[in-house]
Amino acid sequence: MSVQARAKHMGRSDATRKVVTYRSGHFTGFVPSRKNGDMVQYESILERDYIQLIESDPGVLKYSEQPNALRWSDGERSYKTTFDFVVTRRNKTRYLVEVKPLAKVIEHRLDELYGYARAAATARGYVDLELWTEREIRAMPRLGNAELIVSSETGFSERAFKLALNDAVTSIRRHSDRASIRELRVASNLGQAAYWQIIRMIARGQLIPVDATVPLDDRAILRFAGG
Repeated sequence: MSVQARAKHMGRSDATRKVVTYRSGHFTGFVPSRKNGDMVQYESILERDYIQLIESDPGVLKYSEQPNALRWSDGERSYKTTFDFVVTRRNKTRYLVEVKPLAKVIEHRLDELYGYARAAATARGYVDLELWTEREIRAMPRLGNAELIVSSETGFSERAFKLALNDAVTSIRRHSDRASIRELRVASNLGQAAYWQIIRMIARGQLIPVDATVPLDDRAILRFAGG
């Protein structure tokens, strides 16, 4: 399942706020963003995990934290809400994202309340308003795969490894548009050393997992980009 999967109901965020508040009990910090070319701030470990998912999603062009506040009403009260992220996909569509613990969503019935906020979001030109809880964010192996892909970008990459993998891809795609990680390793003659270079190629969109719900091990099937 890709990060494109959309939630149907929303959870309420706090009122307009500054990023990185260092409130008691909250884990805040910064992570580097390959898509944005800058540091990204998060207000919780759950938000940090969500960032790993969108950083590894080839369909996401860019994103930003704490977008402009959205004004909306449930018919009885008016709200001004700052959501956690605005995400822009490669097809130029944009959607808002709120990250909340599942217990809070259930306890306060936030999914029902934010049905109203979605209408306001679409009126402002967003295609959707998504709610992500730990149930979706930390589903395995999706999060584990995302962490592998993101971490691969910070590792050392030898030019010889790149050339060997590129040659392997060129050879295999003469008769197929996909290959398993094991087939790529064998064709490159790099053995186990090929693994991290393959993960880097996934991170850069050169290789695309056919099924994002399976672990990125030797059995994982990858499709060649541009085919």
